[in-house]
Amino acid sequence: MALTALQRKQRQIERQREQERLQPDSTYPFLQEPFFEWLKRTEGYGDWDSGTFHLDASRITIPGFDDDSGPCSADGEVELVWKDSPEESHYAGFEGSIGRAECLVDDLLAAASSFALVINSYKREKLKARIAEIEQADLSDLAVKKGALADIVRLQKMLDQLDKQVRRTFPQWKVKGI
Repeated sequence: MALTALQRKQRQIERQREQERLQPDSTYPFLQEPFFEWLKRTEGYGDWDSGTFHLDASRITIPGFDDDSGPCSADGEVELVWKDSPEESHYAGFEGSIGRAECLVDDLLAAASSFALVINSYKREKLKARIAEIEQADLSDLAVKKGALADIVRLQKMLDQLDKQVRRTFPQWKVKGI
């Protein structure tokens, strides 16, 4: 079956994004001081400590930036996925400690998105179950029925809120293709 113009364009954009992902950051040739040294010297002007505070508050191990090594997984499992084609790996396009920091941001965003989806699914499932429970209940008493209908309206508003997407804005941290 032939693809529509929209589908062809979407696939073209996906291919371009993947090619861009594999490219090194355009700023790398101009970054004379390694990121880990700059971070030690400036402490990220306080913003790095703010970020590590939030990691600690969530009981997440704070990554060390004591050398200029590039990104790698904690247990080596991620690297095994792409052992036959490392040029396409999760870490492709990232170099040195700055690449490790960039990859950290990408991974934290992906993790936050995944966790938000799981929490959303849990809440939706439990709210829908409560609505079904109310609908199956004996509502012959007028006062009980009125309270149940009010609960259903409130629960439906909660489900409507959970249907929405949340946007957060961040400073740009990667520059590719320039």
